[in-house]
This record gives sequence, structure tokens and C-alpha cells, in this order.
Amino acid sequence: MCGRFKRGTDKQRVAKVFKVTAGLDESVFDEGDDLRPQSMQPVIYTNEDGERQIELMRWAFKLPDRLLFNARSEGIDHSKFWRDAFQTGRCILPGDAIHEWQEVEKGKKKPKYEFTVPGQHPFGMAAVWKLWKNPKTNHWEKTFAVLTGEPNEVMAPIHDRMTTFLEPHDYEEYLSPSERPPVHLLRILPASKLKARLVDATPISNQQVSLFDSQ
Repeated sequence: MCGRFKRGTDKQRVAKVFKVTAGLDESVFDEGDDLRPQSMQPVIYTNEDGERQIELMRWAFKLPDRLLFNARSEGIDHSKFWRDAFQTGRCILPGDAIHEWQEVEKGKKKPKYEFTVPGQHPFGMAAVWKLWKNPKTNHWEKTFAVLTGEPNEVMAPIHDRMTTFLEPHDYEEYLSPSERPPVHLLRILPASKLKARLVDATPISNQQVSLFDSQ
């Protein structure tokens, strides 16, 4: 699951890590430690000219009954809602940490954990984007969702889903057009590469959006 994340890396560093060559002048984004769905976030994708481009897109599709900001990695190439986006709209969301809250007994505070990938600042989260018509504005927007999968041994005690992290050597293949979508890259990150840190036990804000995963 990915519902909150942190980015402490500036645009120049992001561009260098992900070898971005287009969209740098137009893309202006802030750093933050509580980035959440419905905000505009920078994602990296390969444009029609074959260039690695960075662009601000809206995080989450607002459906009538839920806010859809995650997509399951399992079976995404056959999903009615996501398969086209996984074929032609693969992208990467850069971040430096994700936040998860551990489920506890009712009435108790939910411990907040921060997860990082040591040595990767920023790391790359697998994502997909597609055009979506905003019901509030009636305008089409580029909108994305972050892929999630089964948790590894570090995440499992905290949450039953985990962000799908890409290995740096897989960025090129994930972003490159292909006849067969690279489902083999949607692997579970080894536990040895994920670090967890207890941040605090403060309850989640009442303004937090509802968490849903797409089937």
C-alpha cells in the first residue's frame, strides 16, 4: 500500500538519477514529508519522442465510491481497468520514504513507520498513468496510481500490502515501450533492502483519505 510518502530530493537530483532529458523547465515540484493522494506529483515516463520526461500528474482517480490511488501488481496485465495503462502508460514516482500505520486494537494509537531503501535517494516506485476526466472540472487530466504487491518480511508485520519498488537497473526496461508488458519486473523487494523506522504513535489525521487497492 502506498498512501503517504516523503520526497526530500530536489529536481536536479531526481533528473540525474532517472536520466530525465525533457520537461525539466515546465515541471516545478516541492519537497515534502507528507505527500498524499489527490496532490500533483512528478512522475517520469518515456514520451513519444523516446525521451525520458518528467511531468506533474494528479495522484489518484476519484471514483463514485472510492479514491483509487493504488493498483495491484498481481494480474495488472489482465486487469480491465489497468491493462492498457500498464501497456502504454508505465511511469515511475520518485520518493525517499513511504509511511505506513500499523493496525492495532481499537482505541489504541496506530504506530507510524517510515520505510526507506538505503542507498537509493530517491528510489523509484512502479506506477501507471492514463487520461482521466475529472468530474469536478469536466477536463481530461493525466492521472497516475502506484503499484503495490505482497509485503516482504520487513513490511508484513506492519501492513499486508507494499509499494512495488523498482531496482535501478530495471528503470530502463520498465519505461521502454514493449510489445509484452514487463510483469517480471514487479518483484517483491528483498527484505535486506528495506529499512523500517518507528516515527511515532500519533493517530492518523482525520483528513486522511480512505485507502483502497484496485482489483
